[in-house]
Amino acid sequence: MKSSRCAAFAAALVGVVGAGSVASAQDRHADHATRRLAGRVLELASKRPVRGAAVVIGEPSMTTVSDQQGYFILQGLPARKLRISVRAIGYGPVTETIDFSETDRDVVVALEPRVTTLDSLVVSGRSADAELRQDRAQSRLNADDLARQRGQTLGETLKDLPGVAVIQYGPSIAKPVVRGLHSQRIAVMNGAVPQEGQQWGAEHAPEIDAFAANEIEVIRGAGGVLYGSNAIGGVVRVLPRPLPTSGRWGGELQTNVFANNRQGAASLLFEGAGLTLPLLRQVSWRVQGTYRRGGDARTPDYFLPNTGFEETNWSAALGMTRRWGSSEIDYSHFGTNLGMYRGAHVGNLNDLERAMANPVTANTFSYRITRPDQVVKHDLVSWRTRLGLSDGAQLHVDYGYQYNSRNEYDSRGFAASNPRPAFGLRLITHSIEVKLNHASTGGFAGTVGIAGLRQGNLSPGRSFLIPQYRLHTAGLFGLEQWTSGRWTLSAGARFDYRWQRAFQFGAPVVISPDDTSAYHGLSGSLAATYRLAEGWSLAATVGRMWRAPNVSERFSQGVHHGTAQYEIGDSSLASERTLAIDATLRHVGARTRMEVSAYSNRIDDYIYLRPRAPIQTVRGAYPAYQYESTDAKLRGLEASVQFDPSSSLSFYASGTLVRGVDRSTGEALFDIPADRLSLSARVYGPRGGRILDPYLELGTTLVRHQDRVPSTTVYRLPTDGYGLVSLEIGAREVRLLGQKLEVNVTAKNLFDHRYRDYLSRYRLYVDDVGRDVIVRVRTTFGRRHR
Repeated sequence: MKSSRCAAFAAALVGVVGAGSVASAQDRHADHATRRLAGRVLELASKRPVRGAAVVIGEPSMTTVSDQQGYFILQGLPARKLRISVRAIGYGPVTETIDFSETDRDVVVALEPRVTTLDSLVVSGRSADAELRQDRAQSRLNADDLARQRGQTLGETLKDLPGVAVIQYGPSIAKPVVRGLHSQRIAVMNGAVPQEGQQWGAEHAPEIDAFAANEIEVIRGAGGVLYGSNAIGGVVRVLPRPLPTSGRWGGELQTNVFANNRQGAASLLFEGAGLTLPLLRQVSWRVQGTYRRGGDARTPDYFLPNTGFEETNWSAALGMTRRWGSSEIDYSHFGTNLGMYRGAHVGNLNDLERAMANPVTANTFSYRITRPDQVVKHDLVSWRTRLGLSDGAQLHVDYGYQYNSRNEYDSRGFAASNPRPAFGLRLITHSIEVKLNHASTGGFAGTVGIAGLRQGNLSPGRSFLIPQYRLHTAGLFGLEQWTSGRWTLSAGARFDYRWQRAFQFGAPVVISPDDTSAYHGLSGSLAATYRLAEGWSLAATVGRMWRAPNVSERFSQGVHHGTAQYEIGDSSLASERTLAIDATLRHVGARTRMEVSAYSNRIDDYIYLRPRAPIQTVRGAYPAYQYESTDAKLRGLEASVQFDPSSSLSFYASGTLVRGVDRSTGEALFDIPADRLSLSARVYGPRGGRILDPYLELGTTLVRHQDRVPSTTVYRLPTDGYGLVSLEIGAREVRLLGQKLEVNVTAKNLFDHRYRDYLSRYRLYVDDVGRDVIVRVRTTFGRRHR
């Protein structure tokens, strides 16, 4: 089997690389230790000292903690740029690069209070105590991880994390799947604002510029107490770069080139502090712009016609920090034109069968985007304010305005040349959240808050899919955390009310009645973490949550052109209610990190799309799906291990297993990811000359044959297992013509293996993309002190 041969070859190469690295182990980071870092850790708003904050340097590995007055000192540091991380229980982390090339440094670090501190197994330079005390399974990609791993989409960037997969429509659309759940069951937070697009569609990926993200956190499992009733599967938090608070202007340029679809991407950022404006006095600022363009993707044997895209994004921010706290306003625009694979749009049932047997392909490459395609725009204005109160508490106010425009164009008959979209949506959303974090006292830290949302949808397209509607939601929540000795306990509760009106739509073919519905429910969670021994902890959580059916699940009726399928809703659907339990074992040692999580999630009235016989329309024949509900159970296991036998060698492994079962029939659920195992080995070369910290990484991803599919589907196509090998070469810093560059070159699917992933929406017709060579370059300029 090809996957077995790939796995064996990868394992052999890993062994060779590991053996060859021993000789260079003693040369790694042979820097002269000549510098000192001194500083103080304070709470952002109140300026009170933070005691016991962990100050960590990843390479070389050095750690200290702040004293009762918040002071700390680290001596014997190498005279170069170092990545510094500061973390404390009850506060959000701060990570920054500081240049020690010329002198010692003195810093003041301001930490923002946060109820829980959640980290990832894959982040270097963390506080071991904070990591061991976290109660939920979570992964995080920091700024350096993102620069090295950023894919063609935000979803693709996350797909190698434990417990995460993606539903994919070619290279330009990828939607995260967390523990077998996606779309309306995953809350996506763009900064402090819930991202609101038409997220119910599997091809409706988050409308977020991947280059604008400074960190991404994925919380696996129920997160509804703080993030709303929709977060029954997990939370993806896209965290922007903090505005600078000191120093002159500076900037950053990131460029990516992808060989497979000949994509070029560039993002340019300028930022600074000390800008004087009337009335506001001195403020911090940032502007950023991104442009990406890619053409037809290529499988090992052919091109996929009309799978190119063009994307233009920009953003700006202003902020101030005063004695009373801080305030910041941001604006961002996301705009893209996406081509959809032409072979999925056919004219009749015979054409549909032929398209599956003999797919539409191309022998030549093209950047041209023709029908069918999508034009998507998303504008976001957000305002966040943090107020420090006299007793050490902090008040958070977050407001967001979002305008989402989606046009989907048909490729059949007269519609192919019609400038009016076959399907159009305009979504306008206002959201606000106010919460109070009380001062940490007696081991307790907590928050209470209220949240509200007002949303309206317009449908200017020629065809009907969902009705126009108005939506209002309100939530009241609280979460308290207590830490004492080996124990960390937390408990939270949230009440949500949801009111929705769908407006009547009448036509000769489609009739959708006027409907007003209201839903309400209580969510709650309990969690405990116990430090078993030095470097070991065990955490367990139990959560009870609910989710109301959305307008697409209740009223869909028509062709969804983005997915090339006919969807039918059910207005009688009830709210989903879930009981989720999970447990996590963690180990953090000098050379080893490990995390193993097991979970069980019982969902009553689980809503899903059941395939049915294809439907013939005036625009062609389409696979058809009916929204239905059943009682479901999802169970799974996630594990990740990192082992660093020496300073020049690192091994990493992660695995994900998900089982989804229809409790009423005993059959498998639809769209459950196949079992996945990822292995990698990284070798670091000696530092010297013009190249700083070079490395070579070899990895493989093994995906099991997915045979757990419902027997009743008319589109049953279990996908074979496969194995893919990747190779990455890079350096933390390359000095070229007086400029310092961070460079890496990655080859994915190195051997151009032919495969189809079970969650690929084009698997009925064509193979997934073949070999892709990616070149990423990042450089900074100016002075960017914070």
